[in-house]
Amino acid sequence: MTKFQFQALPRWVRDFIPLIFWMTLIFVLSSQSTLIDMGTETRRRLFYKPVHMITYALLAWFWWRALAPRRHITWWVLSLALGLTALYGISDEIHQLFVPGRVGQIADVLFDTGGALAMILLLRRSIWLRHFPENLSIATGMGVEHQSNSVD
Repeated sequence: MTKFQFQALPRWVRDFIPLIFWMTLIFVLSSQSTLIDMGTETRRRLFYKPVHMITYALLAWFWWRALAPRRHITWWVLSLALGLTALYGISDEIHQLFVPGRVGQIADVLFDTGGALAMILLLRRSIWLRHFPENLSIATGMGVEHQSNSVD
């Protein structure tokens, strides 16, 4: 039985392609005049604000992966990932000022940065999150199997 091992992929495929893909996806979705019509303002806020936080939490995780090839946790790398994520959030809101039907909001930057900060704090505490998806191997035709990895 052959196993696909994520660690065997070149670093640029494992770390940079997902980061670039996620940033592109954010840009493309931000370029849309309306993503989902939620009806009332309350429904819109209850839907979009958590989505902002989750989206930018994942972006912070992707930045950390790109900045920490050995998956070390240092405040320097975590702060850099947080800063780059916040800068992308700011640039996204500026970009939305030029999209018909969209507005850039400081509150959205705060939600974006809050989501990124939550991810940074999770990375400090969660060993599993630091080693995902390297801790997975996919057996051909058998689905996903978990491997036990020792922690650095």
